[in-house]
Amino acid sequence: MSDHTTGEPAAQARRTHVLYLHGFGSGPTTEKGVDLGRRLADSVASYGIPALDGGDFPNLTMDGMLRRVDAAAASLPADGGPLVLVGSSLGGYLAALIAAQGMPRLAGALLIAPAFGFTADWQGKLGPAAVARWRSEGSLPFHHYAAGAEVPLKIGFLESCQHLPALPGQAFRGDRPLPVAIVHGRQDAVVDHRQSVAYTTQRDGVELHLVEGDHRLTESRHGELIAWCARDLICRSAG
Repeated sequence: MSDHTTGEPAAQARRTHVLYLHGFGSGPTTEKGVDLGRRLADSVASYGIPALDGGDFPNLTMDGMLRRVDAAAASLPADGGPLVLVGSSLGGYLAALIAAQGMPRLAGALLIAPAFGFTADWQGKLGPAAVARWRSEGSLPFHHYAAGAEVPLKIGFLESCQHLPALPGQAFRGDRPLPVAIVHGRQDAVVDHRQSVAYTTQRDGVELHLVEGDHRLTESRHGELIAWCARDLICRSAG
């Protein structure tokens, strides 16, 4: 009995922490992120959705987002528990980038419709005139889903993206490929699912789930699959 009691806290200490990285113009109230948190409540040591814009969307940059994820990870309890990152859209790209760069405790990443190649795609969709206006005026309005309104975004965001790779590199956990899962909709009109196919085929340790659905992936069956992938990574992180 005493051996079992002594070992139980150690087992508890190794439970996995999850950070959910929301998409562009979203925030901690993101529907998918909150829904996943409810689904994983009995499976994790903690679950958090950091505000990647720090409450200052006009001054958003990729460097600032990276710093906020680092800060959120650093603030987790020092209990020896591994970390799984879940990211949606731009947050999915960010999670893949962080995984490629390496992060202490990181044991897996789940990417939901990750915005691979977003810089080139975005500038192509905006068009040269809009990009020129963004540069000349210093800011350009974008829809902010959390605010429910158009909010100006400074040109610093675009400048912070231009050195980034379309597809982040291979991610490792120690000397092994980091477990990565991707859920992407075939009818995604925002981010071409073939970007996720390319990422998967060029890297080891990546499991791709292509589903019938658009960029939002908000159907109940999508949520169930996303939660299943997250639980799978949580189980694998324990090893």
